[in-house]
Amino acid sequence: MPVTEFASLSLIPPNTLSDPHVIDLFSKVSSWQSSSSGYPLTFFTNSAEPAEIYLISGWDDVRAHERWIASSRNQELLQIAEAFLNIIRMVHLDLNFNEFPAGAESLVHVRSAKGVSEEVKSKSVTSIQCGWTGHGRDVQEISTGVYYFAESGDTHLEDGGPGKEDTVHAMTHLKRVKFT
Repeated sequence: MPVTEFASLSLIPPNTLSDPHVIDLFSKVSSWQSSSSGYPLTFFTNSAEPAEIYLISGWDDVRAHERWIASSRNQELLQIAEAFLNIIRMVHLDLNFNEFPAGAESLVHVRSAKGVSEEVKSKSVTSIQCGWTGHGRDVQEISTGVYYFAESGDTHLEDGGPGKEDTVHAMTHLKRVKFT
């Protein structure tokens, strides 16, 4: 089963998504990485904070992604990006990327702080009026908790509240960004 790469990035001010150098970088990332992985890249931004960018893509396995990370092409991209982009977090999820809705225009992303309880699961993405939903854990166990995704719709998320075993860490509304 292919893994899902979920990377959180942040533009360094005053850079914006409409800057030509930003568009050029993400166009190259999309083209070069997808030609290496065989999977399309999707980019989303946080509706509330446009400087936050999320890259979602697939890999046959973590080792395939690690080979890409070490490659000269990726190192070239990282050198270009370091002047205007921070990598906040990157995880490999046990979420089959082949099931991910590659054409989704918007998603809701939720990360729970601990394991999955049925109560938290029912109050998180399953209570969002949507089509596709999926969740996964970091296969390398660098990050704890569960990452939930739902193709967007009407959102009515409630966290577990104080004192609950599992609490919602963050809910983010993601809007698709295309770099062409």
